[in-house]
Amino acid sequence: MKIKSLYSLIAILLALIPITYFGIKLTSPSNVTSQHQTIIFIHGYGSSASATNSLAKQTQQDLGIKNRLKIRINGHGKNNLENSKLSSNGNIIQLEFTDKDTSEQDESKYIASVTKALKAKGISAISLVGHSMGANVALRYLETDNYSTNKYPTVHKLVTIAAPFNTGIDQPDDIRKQFKNNSIDSETKLPKLQDGNFKFFYKNKDNLSPILQILNIYGDVGDGTDGKISNFSSESLNLLINKEHPYIEMKVTGNQVQHSEIRTNPRVTKQVSKFLSNT
Repeated sequence: MKIKSLYSLIAILLALIPITYFGIKLTSPSNVTSQHQTIIFIHGYGSSASATNSLAKQTQQDLGIKNRLKIRINGHGKNNLENSKLSSNGNIIQLEFTDKDTSEQDESKYIASVTKALKAKGISAISLVGHSMGANVALRYLETDNYSTNKYPTVHKLVTIAAPFNTGIDQPDDIRKQFKNNSIDSETKLPKLQDGNFKFFYKNKDNLSPILQILNIYGDVGDGTDGKISNFSSESLNLLINKEHPYIEMKVTGNQVQHSEIRTNPRVTKQVSKFLSNT
């Protein structure tokens, strides 16, 4: 376990005995109280808002945020935010993309429409929690520079869970097998194989706000994967951020760590809420 710096998460460390940490850096607390946060949960490809229920419920309970709502977004980017009730005392927002084939690029654009509307309604700061492709979508949103202007809320925290940051998932079978055994090039210090996502994220990593705090979680079923995504792919986020970013990386082993199960793992949902509450 390598500790880059340790600020105020000793209690979390003690609670995370079953979880392996890699690289912990923290900054000073923000001026947003935990119970007054607006936190957006983003599901994975082909899924629905119900996939983030366990995460949302645990966070709502632990942070004491009373207002929880679902925002549905169709295949053309239209959403029902206008008809949804927001609270100045904090909000748990679960996004649902009703068109299951919406691409990462389009989802990030549609999220921007939601966050811009939130800013217009007085929400000045948010956190993002994404599972699987939802994590990629969140990172893509954060790395698109025109979304970092004052027309959009500041994003203080990002949580990524079981994310395929460099999988070769869109490649032919033989290429995907190679990605499963990917490794770091000794000269470039980057993965020998890089998919389109990794290349985009690496190219645009300087667009990430330096105040962004990141928690990256992935499961290992015992073979270096979560049953679907290689740990190497999920760990690649460490190569896609600048070293000054506050960053925590966690590998979870044992029961309920498979790709789709990990989002409901009580150890994981609890640690996500702890990270979000550490304001």
